[in-house]
Amino acid sequence: MSSGAAGTLGGENSVGGGSTLKPYLKRKKSSLGETKIAVLGAEGVGKSALSVRFITKRFIGEYDQSTENKYKYRTVVDGEEMAFEVLDTRSLNEDCGAREDVLRWADGYVLVYSMICRKSYLMLQEVQKKVEEFRKGTSIPIVVIGNKADLAHMRQVTHEEGQTFAESLGCPFLEVSASEDVTNVTEAFHSLCREIVDFKRRSRTFFERVFGAFGKEKVTS
Repeated sequence: MSSGAAGTLGGENSVGGGSTLKPYLKRKKSSLGETKIAVLGAEGVGKSALSVRFITKRFIGEYDQSTENKYKYRTVVDGEEMAFEVLDTRSLNEDCGAREDVLRWADGYVLVYSMICRKSYLMLQEVQKKVEEFRKGTSIPIVVIGNKADLAHMRQVTHEEGQTFAESLGCPFLEVSASEDVTNVTEAFHSLCREIVDFKRRSRTFFERVFGAFGKEKVTS
């Protein structure tokens, strides 16, 4: 674990089947020191491996894909302590986990595809549409990850395609290996954290400016 980081792995399992996540995904406004991240992608792309690799620095190859888990983790990013909540989503009917309650809950999204599965890459195009429709034009922090870089000899998605997709979203892009590359996995989540903090600061400044103006008008009227 990196210097200054203190991590704990605490999962909160959702109920299986087609049930909703709403009982434990109640949306609460998070502070600058809190970051809620939803990991989205097709089944088998390595969402769980990436999430647990980031939180514990360990690689586990096999997971139960019938459940969703929410992990809590505290660490230091750029000298500031951050409280992460990472939702490892389950893909139901190829929705990549991009359901309304998930999209509402998260401060930002990790979009994951497998470099050795072109279908998983193409499915993210639909996720992009869902996010844009739900957010109604509001920008949202995102990072795109091409996982399984250790199997690059079986690649079905070029680096340029991943980069172009990320550029269309205006977000960072990394190719990583959850099994071999803890440094880049960590950097992907930290990069999204920075995007989220910057987004919150800009949003807060905007509202302070707007409501501050209303307050002045009220006082001077």
